[in-house]
Amino acid sequence: MMNSVFVLESLREKHRRAPLLPERERYITHLFEIGTKRERVRYVATMLLHIVRILELDSIRLVGVDEISLASKRWVDDPGVYRYRKGGEASAYTFQLVATNWLRFHGSLILASKREPRSHDVLSQFLDDMHTQRGLALETLRSYRSRLLGFLYWLHPRCPNFLEVGIQNIEEYIDFKRADGWSRSSVATFCRTLRTFLGYAERHGFCACGIQRGFRSPRTPRIAAHSEIPQWNDVRRAIDLIGSRKGSDLRAKAMFLLFSIYGFRSAEVRALTLEDIDWRRETVTVRRAKRGKTQQFPLQGEVGDAIILYLQQMRPKCSCRSLFVTLHPPYRPVSGHSMFGIIGLRMKKAGIAADRFGPHMLRHACATELLRNGSSLKDIAGFLGHSDLRSVSIYAKFDPQSLKRVATFSLRGIL
Repeated sequence: MMNSVFVLESLREKHRRAPLLPERERYITHLFEIGTKRERVRYVATMLLHIVRILELDSIRLVGVDEISLASKRWVDDPGVYRYRKGGEASAYTFQLVATNWLRFHGSLILASKREPRSHDVLSQFLDDMHTQRGLALETLRSYRSRLLGFLYWLHPRCPNFLEVGIQNIEEYIDFKRADGWSRSSVATFCRTLRTFLGYAERHGFCACGIQRGFRSPRTPRIAAHSEIPQWNDVRRAIDLIGSRKGSDLRAKAMFLLFSIYGFRSAEVRALTLEDIDWRRETVTVRRAKRGKTQQFPLQGEVGDAIILYLQQMRPKCSCRSLFVTLHPPYRPVSGHSMFGIIGLRMKKAGIAADRFGPHMLRHACATELLRNGSSLKDIAGFLGHSDLRSVSIYAKFDPQSLKRVATFSLRGIL
């Protein structure tokens, strides 16, 4: 393995003589398998020599994160190491990162035990219930967890016993976040999440009764009256402006079309796999982020052409089965944050007028365009994967004239 990493025989021999050669080579092989570049593998292999030496590892053993942290400080101050520049925080962090990943790969890493308030057990049970009983999407559960964790960590020093949490604690936290810059909509979103959580806690006896009804949430419409949804001609212009020379543009155009033509959610596009595109039948299958149902759509020509171009010219050959993967190794599914930036950047470059930028605004644009073309609210709800009409009725106010012709339109003509 060292022959494929280092060119000089003297370096190869140096690595062969060091302790734990099989363990280091297995990890290096793993790095190559997941697509890590050779330069990075060479750096990691060299760092492993210092890790083995400073941790005094003659055989693989359990190592804790505290021991790794202390070893990284010795590594920074080690006078025997040749460096182009003086070691600092970055060097210590790199040492810890490589050592942690290597030991975790071999199952020899001892994670630091972090004492958490008992309320975290309630949160875990709540999230499990929301997933199994109500079928909430993982993306929604992550949002719930993020909002509630912030509140629980703030609450613990002030009210260690979750049974004693009161309205005053909740109002103090909301005032604290308002002062920290939370907007009216952010407060409303948190209140809705907290009310659902406290409702679960009340039913199971984890907190006092009546708390979920004891605090007020600011009223905010799902889309404010003054909100500006992207116009369809602007969306089309943004698609036309996406280039075709760079790999990142090929990927972005395929994503952009899926969001705008089909109105898919970000989580739904991220969940698409290579097997979800049936080229023989010319269909695309999507797993809805909410309620978990599956829908199949005809593969619109422009969308299919963009995906083919992306697959042929840009997408790397890797073991990951996700349709959209990262540009650089190790190859993995594109994250929600990255997808938001990919779409938002193209919308801004095209000068689209909208209150927000990102995949969900293209979903709104798709819905309003269907409505303007005469599609009924019932058809739009089914097309977008909604379970009731209330979720799509908000689009009607953006084009009241279209409500006169929504009864007989068929979606077949759109696709």
